[in-house]
Amino acid sequence: MSEYIAQDEVSKEILNSARLLQAVNVNALITGSMGVGKKALAKFILPHSEIFEAKSLQQDIIDDVLNIQNDAIIIDKIHEITNIDLLLNWLDINSIRIIAISNNDNLNKKLKEIFSINLEIPNLERRELDTKGLIKKFSKEASIILDMEVISSNKLITNISKNTHSLRKSIYFSYLFETIGEEEILMFQERYLSEHLEGENSYKDLLYLFEVPLLKAATKKYKSQVQVAKHLGLNRITLRKKLEIHKELL
Repeated sequence: MSEYIAQDEVSKEILNSARLLQAVNVNALITGSMGVGKKALAKFILPHSEIFEAKSLQQDIIDDVLNIQNDAIIIDKIHEITNIDLLLNWLDINSIRIIAISNNDNLNKKLKEIFSINLEIPNLERRELDTKGLIKKFSKEASIILDMEVISSNKLITNISKNTHSLRKSIYFSYLFETIGEEEILMFQERYLSEHLEGENSYKDLLYLFEVPLLKAATKKYKSQVQVAKHLGLNRITLRKKLEIHKELL
């Protein structure tokens, strides 16, 4: 059974609905942004069912290569179905129940009507306890896969901009970061810069790659602009200008 972490109240309510769906034979739609756990929840509801990509499923129906009857399936990216009548007719003829997944609920009205229950999973920024649970899970996973000791939570880089997709990646990067030094960092920078040198103003265009992390680190460590300016050897006017230039990245 796929693990769906539910420690926040909103997630517990979603999980309770999912348990209900395990017991009743109805169609359900799970929506939410990329990486919020839609597939994990769908597999929690139907642990033994196959997951079909919507476009591939539609083509398989057209090609008549499927032999599924009186069963339940999971359809990912159902918003990509273009021939609604084809799908609905196939589901009806073969008595197939579906748990569908979509990045949004802006679906064709006829398609929407087949779902008895809609579950919307919020982003991790609204699920603090779930995020902590996922950080612990991914940290343990990275430790095992990379054959390293579990590193302390205060050393973990946690990026939830793309929910679990970016969070898992940032946790793994945290572990890899523990193994690299100045030489490797310079090598990574050189590799990245060599692939992005273009035009006649590259120094100015790429300077943010150095300035932004330096300003973020100094601000986090020294707090006030007075102390940041002092320790970076900048006057406060120059510092304020740089903070304004890079404000969208800070």
